Amino acid sequence: MAKEKHKKEEEDSDDGFPTTPGWMTTYSDMVQLLLTFFIMLISFSTINQLKFQQAAISLKGALGVLKRFPSPYNNLGLDIIPEDMKHRQLVMNDINEIQKKAMEMGIKDQLHIQATDIGLLIQLGDKVLFDLGKADLRPDAFPILEIVGKTIKNSASNVVVSGHTDNFPINTPEFPSNWELSTARALNVVKFFIEKTGVEPKLLSAAGYSEFRPIAPNDTPENRQRNRRVEFLITWQK
Repeated sequence: MAKEKHKKEEEDSDDGFPTTPGWMTTYSDMVQLLLTFFIMLISFSTINQLKFQQAAISLKGALGVLKRFPSPYNNLGLDIIPEDMKHRQLVMNDINEIQKKAMEMGIKDQLHIQATDIGLLIQLGDKVLFDLGKADLRPDAFPILEIVGKTIKNSASNVVVSGHTDNFPINTPEFPSNWELSTARALNVVKFFIEKTGVEPKLLSAAGYSEFRPIAPNDTPENRQRNRRVEFLITWQK
């Protein structure tokens, strides 16, 4: 009985409450330190994603390395345009105008406008822009290209114009392969923007990807038509 009383007196503090075991105090301190550490990590890793991606693509362009564009989202996702961007409403109006013009021209199925994790991606089928196997712009394409050029001129900080073909081989004196054809098409669109719509050349770059960036299998005439296209990847200035 005396031993139990002595043991109880050792476990109780002076105020009558049980004392906390030493290991529990150490464990509690360690948990608090870990929590503080992870909070600091999260705060340090918070960045402006859009600004980071815009800086990354600008650096790649300067080095001559432009990787494959990210796949567009299923929906238009125009919330990619920053809320505080100076020309946000202007861009939205231009997009509506592009879509309206495509409907008037009967080429709605040849136009796709979608958001990517970098910026706005506009796709135009080559049937709108070029004759088969050619790189000269069709006059019928001028109206819609003028609106795209106006969109770029109004607010874009960087635009990559890229030409794409299907996998059907071409071998002519002018275009020995689809590489030359896709690049020539992108360059002619860039020249149109500069000469006809007044876009500053420093905003533009051109790339040709031949048949190697398909958006559909090249197994039917319809899918090959989808792959023959010109894309405009637009990022914006605030």
